Amino acid sequence: MIEAFSYPFMWWALAACLVLAGIHAYLGFHVVKRGVIFVDLSMAQIAALGMAVAIATDLHDHPVAEYLFPVAATLLGAVIFAWLRHLEHKVPLEAFIGITFASAQALVLLLLEHTASGTEHLKETLVGNIFTVSPSVVIRTAAIYAGIGLIHLLIRKPLFEITNNPEAAKKTRNMFGWDVLFYGTFGIVVTSSVKIAGVLLVFALLVIPSVAGVLVSDKASVRLIVGWSFAFVCSVLGLAAAFLFDAPAAPMILTVLTAALVVHGLAVAAFGRLRTR
Repeated sequence: MIEAFSYPFMWWALAACLVLAGIHAYLGFHVVKRGVIFVDLSMAQIAALGMAVAIATDLHDHPVAEYLFPVAATLLGAVIFAWLRHLEHKVPLEAFIGITFASAQALVLLLLEHTASGTEHLKETLVGNIFTVSPSVVIRTAAIYAGIGLIHLLIRKPLFEITNNPEAAKKTRNMFGWDVLFYGTFGIVVTSSVKIAGVLLVFALLVIPSVAGVLVSDKASVRLIVGWSFAFVCSVLGLAAAFLFDAPAAPMILTVLTAALVVHGLAVAAFGRLRTR
């Protein structure tokens, strides 16, 4: 395993994985607690739709347009998901999230069907390009995530209040505004993540570490620590395994995450949860 990290590109790939794991394990806490598990898949697919629009209009080679199209798409998705909350008493938000995912996927397929590099871009949206990620992309992505992390640190009280007790929060908070802010920052994160790791691994990093934390404890701080640790360790092991077995990085890391969750779940079942209350 040590030999795998003797190459410079592996260190940048590892840095990318750790940056992704750090922000997604945190966001995953909110997503799992809010019960909108598939919002990440949906947001990732909306970002992919924005990229597909840029490709279909021959603007994907322009760095500003390549970034702004998916960001604009995810911000629109954020507004839509925030607005749909008031319909939850009639239809679960997850239903709308699923419809959005399927519709965005269909539009991506239609837009890229007749483009010269459509198949290549479709594959990239699924599995990303972790092994070939450039240092500049890793640094830029880390800077974006640091900014998002700072915003969430400053507004952590209302965000955690809405996540943990939405019914009580509705009495004192502007739920639409806070949801737009949450889903909007979430969408910006996903836009950068999909280009590096693809839709599948982004979803896995969001949900699997968070579920690992939920299995261990009811306390938010413990869940976050377990989630971060779980994501970091599995990213290192998965990346090393992908290199050693000459396999795509994203599917291998996802496989390691899933296998580790099974082992983790069996261990919790055998030894019990932490008593942290």
